[in-house]
Amino acid sequence: MARRSLAARRFAAVGAAAVLLGQLLGGLPAAAQTSALPGSAFPLVLDVDLTPNPVCSGAVHGRVQVYDPAAAKAGATVEWRVRAGEEQLAGGRLAMAANVGTAEFSIPFDRVPAAETALQVDARIAASSGGHASGRYGKVWRDTIRRGCNPVRVASVGDSVVWGQGLDHDQKFPYLTGQLLGRETGRGVQHMDYSISGAVLDAPELPAGNDDAACLRTTEKQDPDGDGEMEFGEVTQQMPDVFCQLEKAGAQARAGGYGLDLVVINGCINDLDPFFGIGVGITPGSKNLPEAVKRECSGIGAAAENPAKDVPYFSGAKVGYGGRGMQAAIEKAHSLPGRPKVIVADFYYALSRSSSPIPVRTCSTPGVAGARLTSCKSALGSVAERYEQYTQLANAAYHQAAAAANKASKEGPYATAADGLFTVDNALLTRDSKVWNTPVTDPAFPLRTRACPELSATPVQCLSAAVGHPDIEGARQYADAFLLNPSVREWFHLPRQGPRARLNVPEKAHVGSEVPMSVTVDGKPPAVGYRYHWYFGDGTQRETNEAAVTHVYDREGPWLSRLVMTGQDGRKVLVEAAGAITAN
Repeated sequence: MARRSLAARRFAAVGAAAVLLGQLLGGLPAAAQTSALPGSAFPLVLDVDLTPNPVCSGAVHGRVQVYDPAAAKAGATVEWRVRAGEEQLAGGRLAMAANVGTAEFSIPFDRVPAAETALQVDARIAASSGGHASGRYGKVWRDTIRRGCNPVRVASVGDSVVWGQGLDHDQKFPYLTGQLLGRETGRGVQHMDYSISGAVLDAPELPAGNDDAACLRTTEKQDPDGDGEMEFGEVTQQMPDVFCQLEKAGAQARAGGYGLDLVVINGCINDLDPFFGIGVGITPGSKNLPEAVKRECSGIGAAAENPAKDVPYFSGAKVGYGGRGMQAAIEKAHSLPGRPKVIVADFYYALSRSSSPIPVRTCSTPGVAGARLTSCKSALGSVAERYEQYTQLANAAYHQAAAAANKASKEGPYATAADGLFTVDNALLTRDSKVWNTPVTDPAFPLRTRACPELSATPVQCLSAAVGHPDIEGARQYADAFLLNPSVREWFHLPRQGPRARLNVPEKAHVGSEVPMSVTVDGKPPAVGYRYHWYFGDGTQRETNEAAVTHVYDREGPWLSRLVMTGQDGRKVLVEAAGAITAN
């Protein structure tokens, strides 16, 4: 489908931003959103578990969860089916005694396709004895099924970015990363997702004393089947934090008798409070972003008492202040069964100075009043700049955490902070935006309209939560970039896509001065025919046919440069500078 014109997209996006920020700041009732929803998504297949998949021998045991509050209220029965291509592998009827109905099934081994095959699961209201005909099938849950004995096992933990706010199950970048690894290795993939929108990296007193094992004794309403994977992860909530998610991933692996190959992880944005902390700096402890990121992402510098514990508005800082940083999370991830490798997903540009002006009428939201309201309004002009600064600082903290974990390891390097190669022009309301710009058009919006009022303490924010998160194209970019990462390719024994190149950059530079950069192979320029895509680390990029460029930084770093070389055969290789440039 052709992309809409820039003017049309920007007009729609600006209007959507007004809706979004009106909701975030208390200006628009949730009912204004829900009336626009078509009911065709329901009955909605909430989750499908297939164990094992890929399968080496024996049957695949499955469980399907169907979500339809209206059907439950009416006492209706739904029909569900599992198909591989045109062949139906399983199906049945399910009386909706509650909002979520669960059915189990088995697929005999001889009916499991030998090669990876698309799987579709959907449901409809069954015909009734009173003469009502069967309804239309609702939204399709998509996955794959195949035979295999040694799948790449991937677990994802983190907040709404790793969860993939607004996306369907098969569109999220941890799933796509695993799928690409499964295909390139020929092993297939098994993906387990423990993330949840809104999660903090570490809530120091939840459970008390940072007893992660106590998380196994708690249940969340977003996890109706209690397996640790959040079927309603689209509904924002600060807990379980990332350390609890890792604890649950480990427990599931031990119970299932398998080891993990890879953990995809992120976290710490909610510990700072994405809007009132990062955006406008009125949440206590968030005004000085470098100090706040060091405290929340690196686990250094917290005060003895949380200054944000009593803020009268919704904020992750209430529970996420201080605590352990990303290095501790990486090390815990690597300690899980199988001693998995760890990808820390660098943050993208959610908002940048390239974004169109965002119309904001008010900072009014429950709990924001008096001096906080005045401070919020005065800080609105710097929101985009603060988000750019947060992106830079958080990614630097991730890289430092991965490097420190690798240095402390006696087994060799096992962690990498992998970048999605996003730029400031991919942010909200930009010319090449790769995030959701409206709160009503993402694939998960139908789910939120039913689940947010039912499960969320802040349903208005929950309804519009997808805005500013990577869209379908953005999630695919994350996964594609991860598969270019040299560490990932080495870990999984993937063939090189190009020469062993070196990106040459100076250690130091002056703000406002030209900085030379070049790429060499064995000390010489690469062979002719390459296309060079330079990422300068400050959110800007350039494409050239030359193996050398100059770049001017307009503010202090550090800045980590990257380069993607594309050969005439279309194969790509990612080259990362050995160290960041210190610009001052």
